[in-house]
Amino acid sequence: MEGGCFMKRWAQLKEYGRDHWYDGVMVIGSLGLSLIIQWLQLGSLAQAVHFIGEYPFYFLVNVLIIMMTYSLALLVKRKWFCFALWTFIWGFLAVANAVVLHFRGMPLMFADLFLIGEAAKLIDLYFTPMTMGLFIGIVVLLFVGMAFLFKVKTPVKKRDYLLFTTMVIPIVYGLYGIEKQGIMPPDKVNYVKSYDQYGFAYSVVNSIYPYLQGEQTQNKKHLEALANDLQSYPFEEVQAENLPNVVMIQLESFMDPLEIEGVTYSEDPIATFRSLSESYPSGTMVVPTFGAGTVRTEFEALTSISMSAFKPGANPYDEILGGNPVQSLATIFNEKGHRTTFLHNYEGNFYNRHFVVSQLGFKTYVPLEYMAGDHGPHVIDETDDALLVDYIIKTMEKDEAPDFIYAVTAGTHQPYSLTDGETSEITVKGKKDKEELLPLQDYVNRMHSLDVQIKRLVEYIDTLSEPTVVVMFGDHLPNLSLVTNEKTYAHDLYETPYLIYSNTELQPVAPFHEMTAYQLGSYLLQLLGVPDGAMNSIHKTYATTEEYQQILDLVQFDLLKGDGQFYQNKILPYTSYLFFGLDELKIDSVETEDELLIIRGDGFSSESRVYLDGEPYSTTYVSPQELQVVGAHVDYQLIEIKQHSGLDQTIGQGAQYEKEVSLTN
Repeated sequence: MEGGCFMKRWAQLKEYGRDHWYDGVMVIGSLGLSLIIQWLQLGSLAQAVHFIGEYPFYFLVNVLIIMMTYSLALLVKRKWFCFALWTFIWGFLAVANAVVLHFRGMPLMFADLFLIGEAAKLIDLYFTPMTMGLFIGIVVLLFVGMAFLFKVKTPVKKRDYLLFTTMVIPIVYGLYGIEKQGIMPPDKVNYVKSYDQYGFAYSVVNSIYPYLQGEQTQNKKHLEALANDLQSYPFEEVQAENLPNVVMIQLESFMDPLEIEGVTYSEDPIATFRSLSESYPSGTMVVPTFGAGTVRTEFEALTSISMSAFKPGANPYDEILGGNPVQSLATIFNEKGHRTTFLHNYEGNFYNRHFVVSQLGFKTYVPLEYMAGDHGPHVIDETDDALLVDYIIKTMEKDEAPDFIYAVTAGTHQPYSLTDGETSEITVKGKKDKEELLPLQDYVNRMHSLDVQIKRLVEYIDTLSEPTVVVMFGDHLPNLSLVTNEKTYAHDLYETPYLIYSNTELQPVAPFHEMTAYQLGSYLLQLLGVPDGAMNSIHKTYATTEEYQQILDLVQFDLLKGDGQFYQNKILPYTSYLFFGLDELKIDSVETEDELLIIRGDGFSSESRVYLDGEPYSTTYVSPQELQVVGAHVDYQLIEIKQHSGLDQTIGQGAQYEKEVSLTN
């Protein structure tokens, strides 16, 4: 009797399993996929298992998030397809996160959806055509397999709807409670640490949450009270002749390599920078990013506004400057009579700078395309910073007007080479693997080249009779394994060096305690004795008070998304008319020789393209004074030169020449 009862129950259980097999797939799949995702996040299976043992609650939260997406299969007939689709989505995100984490040092976030265009410009740096072909092939095979699963159907039952409801509602409510109660708060300074601690699934979902929140409202009463409290907020005229030239140089991936333990160098890679640091104001400052995200530091340094005003991983240029101007150092120095110039020896449309630089008040923009000469393929890790220094000097020599120059280097940008580097000027030694030493060796040699250019610039400035201040600082640390390893680099991954060199006397002002990138501009203005700037007044008045962050949040919101009351009609931000190039790109003459169109002028580069009556033609760069077009057969009235930037986009004003040109076969 008992045996028959057992067999009956076993038969019922088997029947239930056949009818509701997807319950087990949902649970087991969520557990297994969570483990694999965490394995990819932490880099090893052992660490993933350790994570589960040390943080079982955090792991459970990640499992429930994945289970919630799997539960959508309960609502459709094509359950196998739904499971496969969500497995692919989570797997793709996890692999993408591992790749992004490896190359840029920052995890994948929801904000990265808005940076796909910028990523496309750099994809050739990190992936060979073979790698991309293999990846596309794998994806195609996966979709072919999913197409077969799409044909498999399973009926949807009433209990499926009930199970879905009883699963999803508690999970959503629980996640909401975790967010509101701050049980798993993201580390907004170190997102890598946050992802490692809380798990990938939770962290990437959490990065979406700020985008779902409504915008806060402007607290006008508090702003008015703050403005009244700042009765000492001065607005004194400082004449241009009393101010020096100011050159700010944002140094790509700059750090002190001597702070990496366990390695030695044949010579100091940054000897000039180190020597100057011993005699002039210098130190370290906290930046808002690691390994990548240059524009976050750039925005803070120029505007004195903290990235805490933005959503996690946001690009401030896209989020704010796409539509609204913001007061910056350029805005302030424009008022003082300085010529404001932004220089960058890489593509002018990278991070959409060709649009947003004018929103910061700059009057002139000189990207790579407007630096005359043959630049070859646009490979950012092979960029020559000597060219940038050339244009800093050319800008200062253009006329007698004082200059405010913001220059962004690119020569030390990742990736770093794994070749032996036998001809390297500086050699690196240590009891480390080649995979660790060789990228470091490539990096420090490029750092040394940059240091040589710093020396050249300083020597030039020493010859000037004009007072000049040069501010140099790192935008973020390089994403090197010897830097991310706590055993070899014991310092904060979000601190970079800064140095303020001057051939003139500066005000005796102490730097901010625990200097940040958004305080650097205020520190500079105080060294120069310039009291202007809305954010400058906040930093110098409240930096040492307990309510500093609260006041920062209040004022930053007003300036970025509010009415701009705190500008108090003093040096209001504006969108400037932006001139591209240090000098005007011009066409002097046009000649024809058989099927050859010869255009002579000045300022041409390898990015110059000839347009004949609006149609682009294949262009041969000969020199900064000559371009050639082969194979034109028709008369043209209008000849244009346009500068092509990344993804073959035209930028700037170019040059025009109206003349009837007759070309014959």
